[in-house]
Amino acid sequence: MERGVIASPGIINRLPKGFQMERSLSIDELRYYILYWDKVVIPGNNLVYIGLPEEEQLIKSGAVERPSVGFTGRFEGDQVTNAILSCQSVVAQELVKDKTTDWVIHQLGGECQFPNGFNQRRNIIRVDLASSLPVPTGDVNIYELLEFKEKRKDELYSLHAHLDDLYEQVLSSADQDLASKRAISDLAKAIADLDCVTNERFDKTGKFDLSAELNLSGKDISVGAASGALIDFFATGMTLPIATIAGALISTIKVQSKATNTFQPASKNSKLAFLANAKREVLV
Repeated sequence: MERGVIASPGIINRLPKGFQMERSLSIDELRYYILYWDKVVIPGNNLVYIGLPEEEQLIKSGAVERPSVGFTGRFEGDQVTNAILSCQSVVAQELVKDKTTDWVIHQLGGECQFPNGFNQRRNIIRVDLASSLPVPTGDVNIYELLEFKEKRKDELYSLHAHLDDLYEQVLSSADQDLASKRAISDLAKAIADLDCVTNERFDKTGKFDLSAELNLSGKDISVGAASGALIDFFATGMTLPIATIAGALISTIKVQSKATNTFQPASKNSKLAFLANAKREVLV
Protein backbone atom coordinates (compact mmCIF):
# COMPACT_ATOMS: atom_id res chain seq x y z
CA MET A 1 0.00 0.00 0.00
CA GLU A 2 1.27 3.47 -0.88
CA ARG A 3 1.43 6.20 1.75
CA GLY A 4 -0.01 9.63 1.10
CA VAL A 5 0.11 12.90 2.98
CA ILE A 6 -2.27 15.86 2.71
CA ALA A 7 -0.41 18.97 3.86
CA SER A 8 -1.22 22.63 4.28
CA PRO A 9 0.74 25.03 2.03
CA GLY A 10 1.82 27.05 5.03
CA ILE A 11 1.12 28.20 8.55
CA ILE A 12 -2.03 30.31 8.68
CA ASN A 13 -3.26 31.97 11.89
CA ARG A 14 -6.83 33.07 12.47
CA LEU A 15 -7.24 36.68 13.66
CA PRO A 16 -10.31 38.37 15.19
CA LYS A 17 -10.95 39.83 11.75
CA GLY A 18 -9.36 37.88 8.95
CA PHE A 19 -6.16 35.80 9.03
CA GLN A 20 -2.38 36.08 9.14
CA MET A 21 -0.21 34.20 6.68
CA GLU A 22 2.72 33.44 8.96
CA ARG A 23 4.69 31.76 6.19
CA SER A 24 4.48 29.22 3.41
CA LEU A 25 6.19 25.84 3.54
CA SER A 26 9.96 26.02 3.43
CA ILE A 27 11.99 24.15 0.85
CA ASP A 28 13.33 21.87 3.62
CA GLU A 29 9.81 21.01 4.75
CA LEU A 30 8.86 20.15 1.18
CA ARG A 31 11.88 17.84 0.95
CA TYR A 32 10.67 16.14 4.13
CA TYR A 33 7.20 15.47 2.72
CA ILE A 34 8.53 14.28 -0.62
CA LEU A 35 11.09 11.90 0.88
CA TYR A 36 8.85 10.19 3.41
CA TRP A 37 5.57 9.84 1.51
CA ASP A 38 4.74 8.25 -1.84
CA LYS A 39 2.11 10.88 -2.63
CA VAL A 40 2.21 14.50 -1.48
CA VAL A 41 -0.99 16.53 -1.88
CA ILE A 42 -0.95 20.23 -0.96
CA PRO A 43 -4.34 21.82 -1.72
CA GLY A 44 -4.81 25.37 -3.02
CA ASN A 45 -7.92 27.43 -3.71
CA ASN A 46 -9.29 30.09 -6.05
CA LEU A 47 -9.65 32.82 -3.39
CA VAL A 48 -6.14 33.27 -1.97
CA TYR A 49 -3.52 31.04 -3.54
CA ILE A 50 -0.47 30.25 -1.42
CA GLY A 51 2.48 29.32 -3.62
CA LEU A 52 5.34 26.98 -2.82
CA PRO A 53 9.08 27.29 -3.42
CA GLU A 54 9.99 25.66 -6.74
CA GLU A 55 6.30 24.87 -7.24
CA GLU A 56 6.36 24.50 -11.01
CA GLN A 57 9.29 22.09 -10.88
CA LEU A 58 7.79 20.07 -8.02
CA ILE A 59 4.53 19.60 -9.92
CA LYS A 60 6.28 18.82 -13.22
CA SER A 61 8.45 16.17 -11.54
CA GLY A 62 5.39 14.52 -10.00
CA ALA A 63 6.74 15.08 -6.50
CA VAL A 64 3.76 17.22 -5.43
CA GLU A 65 0.11 17.50 -6.45
CA ARG A 66 -1.76 20.78 -5.97
CA PRO A 67 -5.52 20.25 -6.37
CA SER A 68 -7.57 23.45 -6.22
CA VAL A 69 -10.68 23.82 -4.08
CA GLY A 70 -13.11 26.04 -5.96
CA PHE A 71 -15.36 28.45 -4.08
CA THR A 72 -18.24 30.29 -5.73
CA GLY A 73 -20.15 33.35 -4.62
CA ARG A 74 -19.16 36.39 -2.58
CA PHE A 75 -16.77 35.99 0.34
CA GLU A 76 -15.99 38.63 2.96
CA GLY A 77 -14.13 38.78 6.28
CA ASP A 78 -14.28 35.51 8.21
CA GLN A 79 -15.86 33.76 5.24
CA VAL A 80 -12.55 34.11 3.40
CA THR A 81 -10.64 32.93 6.47
CA ASN A 82 -12.89 29.90 6.94
CA ALA A 83 -12.63 28.98 3.27
CA ILE A 84 -8.82 29.14 3.24
CA LEU A 85 -8.48 27.16 6.46
CA SER A 86 -10.89 24.49 5.21
CA CYS A 87 -9.04 23.60 1.98
CA GLN A 88 -6.79 20.94 3.51
CA SER A 89 -9.74 19.35 5.31
CA VAL A 90 -12.02 19.44 2.25
CA VAL A 91 -9.49 17.52 0.14
CA ALA A 92 -8.52 15.19 3.01
CA GLN A 93 -12.15 14.32 3.68
CA GLU A 94 -12.37 12.63 0.28
CA LEU A 95 -8.89 11.14 0.16
CA VAL A 96 -9.13 9.32 3.53
CA LYS A 97 -11.99 7.30 2.03
CA ASP A 98 -9.49 5.77 -0.41
CA LYS A 99 -8.40 2.51 1.21
CA THR A 100 -5.84 1.73 -1.51
CA THR A 101 -3.56 4.43 -0.07
CA ASP A 102 -2.74 5.08 3.58
CA TRP A 103 -3.67 8.78 3.63
CA VAL A 104 -2.93 10.98 6.64
CA ILE A 105 -3.43 14.68 7.22
CA HIS A 106 -0.24 16.50 8.24
CA GLN A 107 0.46 19.92 9.73
CA LEU A 108 3.47 21.78 11.08
CA GLY A 109 3.77 22.95 14.66
CA GLY A 110 2.79 21.60 18.05
CA GLU A 111 -0.98 21.18 17.66
CA CYS A 112 -3.30 20.33 14.79
CA GLN A 113 -5.87 22.95 13.81
CA PHE A 114 -9.10 22.01 12.04
CA PRO A 115 -11.97 24.33 11.05
CA ASN A 116 -15.57 23.99 12.22
CA GLY A 117 -17.31 21.07 10.58
CA PHE A 118 -14.13 18.97 10.46
CA ASN A 119 -12.96 18.94 14.08
CA GLN A 120 -13.92 16.62 16.91
CA ARG A 121 -12.81 16.80 20.54
CA ARG A 122 -11.66 13.43 21.78
CA ASN A 123 -9.05 11.58 23.81
CA ILE A 124 -6.06 10.44 21.79
CA ILE A 125 -2.66 8.90 22.40
CA ARG A 126 0.19 10.99 21.08
CA VAL A 127 3.58 9.50 20.20
CA ASP A 128 6.40 12.02 19.77
CA LEU A 129 9.72 11.14 18.16
CA ALA A 130 12.33 13.82 18.76
CA SER A 131 15.18 14.55 16.32
CA SER A 132 14.42 11.36 14.47
CA LEU A 133 14.04 11.70 10.70
CA PRO A 134 17.00 12.77 8.51
CA VAL A 135 16.16 15.04 5.57
CA PRO A 136 18.52 16.49 2.94
CA THR A 137 18.50 20.29 2.98
CA GLY A 138 16.55 22.28 0.41
CA ASP A 139 19.50 22.98 -1.86
CA VAL A 140 19.35 19.35 -3.04
CA ASN A 141 17.94 19.11 -6.58
CA ILE A 142 14.44 17.59 -6.58
CA TYR A 143 15.35 14.96 -9.19
CA GLU A 144 18.37 13.96 -7.12
CA LEU A 145 16.08 13.54 -4.11
CA LEU A 146 13.58 11.46 -6.11
CA GLU A 147 16.40 9.25 -7.39
CA PHE A 148 17.59 8.70 -3.80
CA LYS A 149 14.02 7.98 -2.70
CA GLU A 150 13.63 5.29 -5.37
CA LYS A 151 17.05 3.77 -4.67
CA ARG A 152 16.44 3.67 -0.91
CA LYS A 153 12.77 2.69 -1.00
CA ASP A 154 13.49 -0.43 1.05
CA GLU A 155 14.91 1.61 3.93
CA LEU A 156 12.03 4.09 3.73
CA TYR A 157 9.47 1.28 3.64
CA SER A 158 11.14 -0.38 6.62
CA LEU A 159 10.99 2.85 8.61
CA HIS A 160 7.26 3.28 7.94
CA ALA A 161 6.58 -0.38 8.74
CA HIS A 162 8.38 -0.17 12.07
CA LEU A 163 6.62 3.11 12.89
CA ASP A 164 3.32 1.34 12.25
CA ASP A 165 4.41 -1.52 14.51
CA LEU A 166 5.27 0.94 17.24
CA TYR A 167 1.92 2.73 16.94
CA GLU A 168 0.09 -0.61 17.07
CA GLN A 169 2.04 -1.62 20.15
CA VAL A 170 1.28 1.65 21.92
CA LEU A 171 -2.42 1.36 21.09
CA SER A 172 -2.73 -2.24 22.21
CA SER A 173 -0.58 -2.44 25.32
CA ALA A 174 -0.35 -0.73 28.68
CA ASP A 175 3.02 -2.32 29.41
CA GLN A 176 5.30 0.32 30.89
CA ASP A 177 8.42 -1.49 29.73
CA LEU A 178 8.17 -0.23 26.16
CA ALA A 179 11.95 0.08 25.96
CA SER A 180 12.31 -3.71 26.04
CA LYS A 181 9.84 -4.29 23.21
CA ARG A 182 11.00 -5.42 19.80
CA ALA A 183 9.16 -2.51 18.15
CA ILE A 184 11.49 -0.02 19.85
CA SER A 185 14.60 -1.93 18.83
CA ASP A 186 13.42 -2.39 15.24
CA LEU A 187 12.50 1.28 14.91
CA ALA A 188 15.87 2.36 16.28
CA LYS A 189 17.67 0.21 13.72
CA ALA A 190 15.46 1.51 10.88
CA ILE A 191 16.23 5.12 11.86
CA ALA A 192 19.94 4.35 12.14
CA ASP A 193 20.01 2.64 8.71
CA LEU A 194 18.22 5.53 7.03
CA ASP A 195 20.39 8.07 8.82
CA CYS A 196 23.50 6.29 7.57
CA VAL A 197 22.50 6.10 3.89
CA THR A 198 21.20 9.70 3.92
CA ASN A 199 24.43 11.08 5.36
CA GLU A 200 26.50 9.01 2.94
CA ARG A 201 24.60 10.44 -0.04
CA PHE A 202 24.12 14.09 0.94
CA ASP A 203 26.59 16.64 2.27
CA LYS A 204 24.08 18.45 4.48
CA THR A 205 21.06 17.05 6.28
CA GLY A 206 18.68 18.25 8.96
CA LYS A 207 16.49 16.48 11.49
CA PHE A 208 12.72 16.47 11.84
CA ASP A 209 10.61 15.70 14.86
CA LEU A 210 7.57 13.56 14.13
CA SER A 211 4.38 13.26 16.17
CA ALA A 212 1.46 10.93 15.55
CA GLU A 213 -1.99 11.39 17.05
CA LEU A 214 -3.46 7.91 17.49
CA ASN A 215 -7.13 7.02 17.72
CA LEU A 216 -7.97 5.61 21.13
CA SER A 217 -11.32 4.45 19.78
CA GLY A 218 -10.14 2.75 16.60
CA LYS A 219 -11.47 -0.65 15.65
CA ASP A 220 -8.06 -2.33 15.93
CA ILE A 221 -7.45 -1.38 19.57
CA SER A 222 -7.69 -4.12 22.16
CA VAL A 223 -10.29 -4.01 24.94
CA GLY A 224 -7.59 -3.36 27.50
CA ALA A 225 -6.17 -0.42 25.59
CA ALA A 226 -9.61 1.15 25.23
CA SER A 227 -10.19 1.11 28.97
CA GLY A 228 -10.03 4.12 31.24
CA ALA A 229 -7.03 2.55 32.95
CA LEU A 230 -4.90 3.16 29.88
CA ILE A 231 -5.91 6.82 29.84
CA ASP A 232 -4.74 7.09 33.44
CA PHE A 233 -1.57 5.20 32.61
CA PHE A 234 -0.53 7.60 29.86
CA ALA A 235 -1.86 10.74 31.54
CA THR A 236 1.50 11.77 32.98
CA GLY A 237 3.40 10.78 29.85
CA MET A 238 6.62 8.84 29.65
CA THR A 239 9.83 9.50 27.81
CA LEU A 240 12.28 6.83 26.68
CA PRO A 241 15.56 7.00 24.75
CA ILE A 242 15.86 5.29 21.41
CA ALA A 243 19.44 4.19 20.90
CA THR A 244 21.05 3.07 17.69
CA ILE A 245 22.65 -0.37 17.49
CA ALA A 246 25.97 1.41 18.04
CA GLY A 247 24.71 2.79 21.34
CA ALA A 248 24.62 6.45 20.35
CA LEU A 249 21.49 8.40 21.26
CA ILE A 250 19.60 9.25 18.09
CA SER A 251 16.15 10.07 19.37
CA THR A 252 13.67 9.97 22.21
CA ILE A 253 10.10 8.76 22.26
CA LYS A 254 7.40 10.29 24.40
CA VAL A 255 3.98 8.70 24.83
CA GLN A 256 1.06 10.50 26.45
CA SER A 257 -2.70 10.70 26.32
CA LYS A 258 -4.54 13.98 25.96
CA ALA A 259 -7.79 15.56 24.89
CA THR A 260 -7.46 17.50 21.66
CA ASN A 261 -9.28 18.53 18.49
CA THR A 262 -8.93 15.80 15.89
CA PHE A 263 -9.80 15.40 12.22
CA GLN A 264 -13.35 14.05 12.34
CA PRO A 265 -13.41 12.42 8.85
CA ALA A 266 -10.52 10.17 9.98
CA SER A 267 -12.37 9.06 13.13
CA LYS A 268 -12.27 5.39 12.10
CA ASN A 269 -8.55 5.40 11.25
CA SER A 270 -5.84 4.34 13.69
CA LYS A 271 -3.74 7.44 12.86
CA LEU A 272 -5.73 10.67 13.06
CA ALA A 273 -3.01 13.14 12.08
CA PHE A 274 0.72 13.81 11.94
CA LEU A 275 2.71 16.84 13.09
CA ALA A 276 6.32 17.75 12.40
CA ASN A 277 8.94 20.34 13.25
CA ALA A 278 12.32 20.84 11.64
CA LYS A 279 15.37 21.21 13.83
CA ARG A 280 17.37 24.36 13.12
CA GLU A 281 20.79 22.75 13.20
CA VAL A 282 22.15 21.36 9.96
CA LEU A 283 24.49 18.35 10.02
CA VAL A 284 27.43 18.49 7.62
